[in-house]
Amino acid sequence: MIKLIPFGIIFCILPESIPLWVIFVPGIIPSTCVTPAQIVCHPKQRKKLDAARQIRSASVIRQSKDIPGISAEDFLSRKSFIRIAKHYNEDFDLNRINRQNLLAMCRFMGLPGWGTRGMMQKRLDKHIEYLTEDDKVRIKSCGVNTLSLADLQQAAEERGMRSIDVSEDQLRKSLDYWISLQLSEQPISPGLLVFSRQFVLNSTYK
Repeated sequence: MIKLIPFGIIFCILPESIPLWVIFVPGIIPSTCVTPAQIVCHPKQRKKLDAARQIRSASVIRQSKDIPGISAEDFLSRKSFIRIAKHYNEDFDLNRINRQNLLAMCRFMGLPGWGTRGMMQKRLDKHIEYLTEDDKVRIKSCGVNTLSLADLQQAAEERGMRSIDVSEDQLRKSLDYWISLQLSEQPISPGLLVFSRQFVLNSTYK
């Protein structure tokens, strides 16, 4: 739903460019306007992104193994996640994260990694804002149980979660958990939210 505004502007100003947007920026096109194959995205692109995420995830887990109270298990428990947010939210404020880590976060989330540090920070902020609004829309439309497999896969990709070799049940559970974090009373900084995705990339949701 929230994609209709930018899509409408493109349609009015440059309608002939829509096929290019579908190919190169499919995330901006409403799901009702593209085919299931386009929603799922090109398999090669999806596998390439997943491979890059696997490398980043392994690196982050290895570098963080000596930090107490931060593990994949901690990020999979809502109670533990809230505890982590209370202690580390400020440390993961995007204003305090250096360019190298912002670049890694952008790439992990499937966002462009070019530009200045400020541009990448704004890109991440805007992406999280979009996801927050998208989460609210999904809640109002009867939750994730109404989403098709293609929609679930797209939602997972946009949120830094796996969609390759993941069952439909796991996709729903991972998205439900994400939404519960986004709508929790304890604010969770965008930086910590993205950081957590790197920890739980290969986790099983219960």
